[in-house]
Amino acid sequence: MKFEFRILNKTKNAFSLVEVLIVIFIMSVTFVAFYTVSTIGIKYIVESKNRLVAAALLNERMEIVRNLAYDDIALQNGIPAGNIPQIDDVVTNGKSFHIVTSVDYQDDPYDGLAVDDADLIPNDYKIVKVIVSWDDSNGQSQSVVSVSRFVPPGLETDAGGAPLAINVTDSSGNGVLEPSIHIENNSISPTVSTTKVAGIDGHILMPSASASVGGYHFTITKNGYETVETMDATPTFIPRYPHASVIMGSMNLYAYEQNKLADLTIKTEDIQGNPVGNIRFSMEGGKRIGRDNEGNDVYNMSNTDGNELFGLGSATAETDSTNGKKEYPDISPGNYKITMEPHAQFEFIDFDPSQTPANLMPGSDLTYVMKVADKNIDSLFLNITNSEGNPIAGAQVRMVDGSGAEVFSGEKSSARGVVFYPNGETPLASGTYNLEIQTAGYETQNDSITISGLTKKNIVLTES
Repeated sequence: MKFEFRILNKTKNAFSLVEVLIVIFIMSVTFVAFYTVSTIGIKYIVESKNRLVAAALLNERMEIVRNLAYDDIALQNGIPAGNIPQIDDVVTNGKSFHIVTSVDYQDDPYDGLAVDDADLIPNDYKIVKVIVSWDDSNGQSQSVVSVSRFVPPGLETDAGGAPLAINVTDSSGNGVLEPSIHIENNSISPTVSTTKVAGIDGHILMPSASASVGGYHFTITKNGYETVETMDATPTFIPRYPHASVIMGSMNLYAYEQNKLADLTIKTEDIQGNPVGNIRFSMEGGKRIGRDNEGNDVYNMSNTDGNELFGLGSATAETDSTNGKKEYPDISPGNYKITMEPHAQFEFIDFDPSQTPANLMPGSDLTYVMKVADKNIDSLFLNITNSEGNPIAGAQVRMVDGSGAEVFSGEKSSARGVVFYPNGETPLASGTYNLEIQTAGYETQNDSITISGLTKKNIVLTES
C-alpha cells in the first residue's frame, strides 16, 4: 500500500499596516476638506445674514430721517442740534450692531463760500450719513454706509448761529487727511458733544454753531498722529490752543497743527561704538502746549510706560543693560533735551548727531546716541569754546608728547566743540602733552595738559 502525503497551503488575504495608514490618510484628507468647506460655507451664510440685517437697519434709520421735516434733521448734542441719536447700539438675533449717524450743513461753492465772505447764508443743504458696523466671526469690523442729501423747501434761510471753521494742518502747512474732531460745549443749551470728520484738506465748516465765549473744547485725533486738544488757561499757564469761541456775525476760524507720531531711541555707547547699559538720563521737551506766565515754553511728552504723561517737567529713565537702548515709539515730534545723570564709572562726552536738543521730525525714526567714556582709562576730553562760552565746531587740534613725537593731528572739534582721544583702539598713555588748537577767525593757542585717567580741559579761543 502506498501512502501519499500532500501539504495544503492556505493563503488568507489581509490589509497591511501601510495600507491601513493610507486609507486613514485619505479619509482624514476627505474629512478635513469637507469640514473646511462646510465651515466656510456656514461663515458665508452667517455673514450674509449679518449684512442683510445691517442693510435693513441702515435703510430703517435713513427712512426715519427722510420722514422728518427739514428743520428736524439734526442730532442730539450736535451741530445742528435735534433729536436724532448720534450713536445707537442694536442687538438683533444675538448680534450687536453699532449705528453712527452724522448730519452736516454743506456750504455749496455755487453761491460762494462763507470762508471767503462770499456767502452770507452758508447752510445751503444737509448731508446725512449713516454707518452700521459689526464684528464678523473673525473679529474683523464690517460696515455698510448710506449717504443722502437733504435740501430745504423753497429759498434757503439762515438757520441761526454763526459759522465755525476748523483747519488742521501739519508743520509743513499741508492739510491733514480726514482728522476726527470731537467738539464739546457744556456752557450752552442744548449742550454739544459731537464728532466730525474733516475733509481731505483737513478743513471743516459748521455754518450754524451757537454763540459761546470760550466754551468750545476741541479734541483732534487721527490714527498714527498726535492728539491735539484745546486747554484751560490758568494764572501760570497760557495754552497754545485755548478753548474756542463763536461770535455772532463773524467767521470763527481756528487753525491747529497735528503731526505724525515718530519713534525715538536713546542709546548709550562708548567712543568705539560699543553699547554701554544702565546709564540713567533725564529727558524734557516734545510737543509745545503753551507758555508759563514768564514767557517760557511749556512742553508735554507722551510716555509709552503705562500711557501716562511725563508731565510738564523732565522724566528720568535708564538704558537697557544689554543693548544700551531706551525706546520711545509713537511719541509727538519736537525737540527733546537729553541729559545724562552723574555716573560713578562713565563720563558723558558728546551726542551723535552732535547737537542738542534732539530734533525729532514728524514720522521719523531717530536714534540719538550719548557717547560716554570710562573715567578710569587715560584719555583726553576737550571742550573748545569762544569767550562767550559758545562751542566752536571744526577747530583743528594737534597733540605731541614730551619728546616732540606727534600723537595725532587734524582732529576736528564736533558741532558741540568736543574733541576726544583715543577715538579708536590705540591707547593713550598717561603723562604730559602739548596741544595746538587753531581755526579760522581765532588765534592759535598752545597749551599743555597732564593725562591721568579721563582728563577734561576747557579751551577758550580768542578772536583774531
